Amino acid sequence: MTAWWTGLAWVSLAAWIVLPPLWWWGMRRVPWLGPDDADVDGPALADEPAGAPADASGPPGGPAVALVVAARDEAGTPQAAAALTAAARSWRSLDLPDLEIVVVDDRSSDATGDLLRAALADEPRARLLRVERLPEGWLGKVHAQHLGVGATRAPWVLLTDADVRLHPRSVSVALGAAERWEADHLALLPRFLAGGWLLRAFVVGFALLLTVLVRPWEASDPRSPRTLGVGAFGLYRRAALERAGGLEAVRARPDDDLALAQTVKAAGGRSVVAFAPDLVEVDWYPSLRAALRGLEKNAFSGVGYRPGLLALAVIGLLATHVAPFALALVGPEAARLPAWGVVAIVWGVYAVHGRWARHSGWLGLAHPLTVTLLVGALLRSAGRALLTGHVRWRGNRYPLAWLRANARADAARDAAAARARHAQAPRQRQARPRL
Repeated sequence: MTAWWTGLAWVSLAAWIVLPPLWWWGMRRVPWLGPDDADVDGPALADEPAGAPADASGPPGGPAVALVVAARDEAGTPQAAAALTAAARSWRSLDLPDLEIVVVDDRSSDATGDLLRAALADEPRARLLRVERLPEGWLGKVHAQHLGVGATRAPWVLLTDADVRLHPRSVSVALGAAERWEADHLALLPRFLAGGWLLRAFVVGFALLLTVLVRPWEASDPRSPRTLGVGAFGLYRRAALERAGGLEAVRARPDDDLALAQTVKAAGGRSVVAFAPDLVEVDWYPSLRAALRGLEKNAFSGVGYRPGLLALAVIGLLATHVAPFALALVGPEAARLPAWGVVAIVWGVYAVHGRWARHSGWLGLAHPLTVTLLVGALLRSAGRALLTGHVRWRGNRYPLAWLRANARADAARDAAAARARHAQAPRQRQARPRL
């Protein structure tokens, strides 16, 4: 048994020696946007194979950007109500005159609508819509966003969440960057705020693992199908969004932000992901329990609703992210040296990521607990879906068979589009952005 644990420790160390340099090299290519950025070097993008981008200037006197927000029961607690009000006030502070704010109240049964009306009162750029009924074949949030996008004709659409606070210059800086980079989709990585050390560690650990999984530096590579959708800030060129089928193309996807970004890129859109912790910030969840429950909606979808892939993911995460920490403390003597090597590398990764995302590298000490909690959330999400045959979220029940069929159809559609795009777009070396 000692030899087995020692072998596991050395295999884990080998993986951690190889992967973090590749991750660091990739993340260094992710551009950075801040409030004072007027002209930022960005990734090189290939010529558009599917036609020229649409003109980004709006009609005379019309909005250049529509900020679309879907909100449902956002005022359940005083903390949540305060976050909603603060977010709405930040939208009012945006310095872009050619802006339209479209907020869709998705069948809220609490004070969400009243709070939004009060916070946006006397704001001429704002409109508040109300959804009374969810049509069959739609997820609630995606349907609300669909209505919000359809209520405006602005050439740019910004999708964000109801608890996201935006810097006054966030939209104007993002719009300028998207136009300079000729991007059809720009996702900004926000600063995640959380109360309590453990919740901060969980949020940071989740965000860090997500960057390893989706490789946001490949977003601007036209030959790679990868990109990252960020619910807190997703800026889309309307022409590219409509070419990809709009929100209707992801109407059955709980991971709607990621799915929409992938669909737009697969349809020929240019995609860029950038760091912007000084422009966008969000209280992801008010508590660790709420965060774990929130992942029930889309954790199982992250493995394509496939139990086999779920098992591989769980085993891999526990073997390489949790076991080395335990072996460093209580493992056989021969296993402790490589295990401590893994601990040191993990701390270094958190320290580097913290410099970009504005968090303490010491949160890496909670990494094994964070991964254990994520594994638990993944198993809970899958278990409830498989046992009940549906996914339940915010009062709605969505059949698992329907979600799974749509996810497979979407994956096949995007893969076919990506293969066609791969054959047309030559690989280009990306410029190293300024961080």
